[in-house]
Amino acid sequence: MFEFKFKIENKFIITLISFLSLLFIGLLDFFTGSEVSVLLAYLIPILLISFYNKSEKILLLINTIFAATVWFIVDYLTQNYSNIFNPIWNAFVRFTVFMIIGLLILNLKEKYKSVLKLNEDLKLINEEKNKFIGVAAHDLRNPIGAIYSFSDLIIENYSENIDVKGMKMLNHIKDLSNSSLNLLKDLLDISKIESGIIKLQLKTENYIDFITKYMYFNLLVSKKKDITIKLETEQKELLFSFDEHYLSEVINNLLTNAIKFSFPKSEIIIKISTSKNFVKTEIIDQGQGIPVEEQTKLFNYFQKTSVQPTNGETSSGLGLAIAKKIIVEHKGTIGVVSEINKGANFYFELPLK
Repeated sequence: MFEFKFKIENKFIITLISFLSLLFIGLLDFFTGSEVSVLLAYLIPILLISFYNKSEKILLLINTIFAATVWFIVDYLTQNYSNIFNPIWNAFVRFTVFMIIGLLILNLKEKYKSVLKLNEDLKLINEEKNKFIGVAAHDLRNPIGAIYSFSDLIIENYSENIDVKGMKMLNHIKDLSNSSLNLLKDLLDISKIESGIIKLQLKTENYIDFITKYMYFNLLVSKKKDITIKLETEQKELLFSFDEHYLSEVINNLLTNAIKFSFPKSEIIIKISTSKNFVKTEIIDQGQGIPVEEQTKLFNYFQKTSVQPTNGETSSGLGLAIAKKIIVEHKGTIGVVSEINKGANFYFELPLK
């Protein structure tokens, strides 16, 4: 919304400037005949008053009356009328038009100020929400981590003394606590990102080595479903600046999702290509694909697709939202191309400079 920020704060001076402008327009109208006798000419000072940041209805009314009066005088002196009613009626119509336009602008200004105030309030609420999420997730992580560690310890060291039913319950406790830890980690990441705490530590590194390392990390998970992961690139070395810690979250998230939604004994390809100013990374799977109408929502918080993982895996619906935030912080872009039963291609581009 456009708004004049006059250095002159005195409303009397602003009104005087408006009056002088209207008198000047009136004189031009008087001496030039009908050359400037158009609605826009007399409306200019009214618009200035309406956009003035300290304008009020009374200020608008005073200026509108003066504008209509000046135009009436000039019109009466320069035009031939058979009776006084016609110029008076013209002045009334002009006054009405001026006033309506001015009131509309004032109303829009008030709504705009309300929206700005609401945005500020929402920003404060969001900051408080992020603090609460951060504290809650941090406090919950330790006890849940202890549950996971103790259940894992019991399974490893006391499995011979526990019956099948008990082992099944312990494994269930371990899996649930592990899922909860992953969710808490995602919530902590979100609270950091949303609060502006995230600060990238950009270092120039070999991007091919970086991708290769995290590809091998995820091969350990993919082997459980007999899924192979291959790297396709013409580059042996690709040096540019990025934050390995945060970007590893993006790679791990995209590869984990590809594994979750891929069929056993299928293949996942990591494709790296470069253009003049960007490096593009694609994670291409042979899974179930994603409906087109759901793709635009995938990078929002707590968004899941109607497609289910192929081996009963779980998802918090936060990973892609976090990945998008990290890529945006790197001044890059992220997206997806997919069709049902034709797999998915999640890609992101990062600037080389």
